[in-house]
Amino acid sequence: MRYITKRAAVTLLAVLLGVVLAPVVSLGQGGPSPLVPPQSHAFGKSFEEWNVLQTEWATTAGLGAGPTPSDTVGGVRLFPTEFFVTPQEFHITLPPGTPFVAAPVFVIGEHYDDLNVPDDDPIALADFLEGVFATVKIRTVLDGQGLLDGTGTELAPFGFGPVFFDEPVVYAEPQPRGPGLNAIAALWVMGIGSVYRPLPVGEHTLVYDVRDFIIAVNPTFKLTYHITVSPH
Repeated sequence: MRYITKRAAVTLLAVLLGVVLAPVVSLGQGGPSPLVPPQSHAFGKSFEEWNVLQTEWATTAGLGAGPTPSDTVGGVRLFPTEFFVTPQEFHITLPPGTPFVAAPVFVIGEHYDDLNVPDDDPIALADFLEGVFATVKIRTVLDGQGLLDGTGTELAPFGFGPVFFDEPVVYAEPQPRGPGLNAIAALWVMGIGSVYRPLPVGEHTLVYDVRDFIIAVNPTFKLTYHITVSPH
């Protein structure tokens, strides 16, 4: 991934997400959370690297002109997302021992078809993005166990980016962004991420309930992942 200048990225994250010592995280009862701690370097990459890979893959799969790369990197599965129709349900089968990544919320910076409209700049958009993450509400539930619950600001330790993709993700179709304006490629991403440890063999349900995501086509949406962990 091509990162924004380190000093700028650190400054922007401080502005956007603030300093939160204890996010609103519920680990449930009877064992460690299925979530990998965001400060960790699990399965060969950092928390940020995994979430950038997943969101880049999901953007390519959902909006890109293709080809779509493999959904598995280093034995870690990258989950899809839905950009238009919600609620949405996905059915996913994993081999035992497979970690996976699925960011609940992310913001994409874009390139436009009007040469008079500059590319989205995360530094210039800092105040706007601060408002987006301050208001969005995220609740993650896995098999009835609440894992994350709070605004993007409250869940700041799970934040990642802004990070530029190695190459722009060119859209298969122009995406309308106002009268006479279309986005034609994704350039960078930032968001609230999640990396999961392998789940036990059996059937699992992961639900993302997102509210007040003011820049989304549907500001309130629900994604449900029906996950089957099976050796066959």
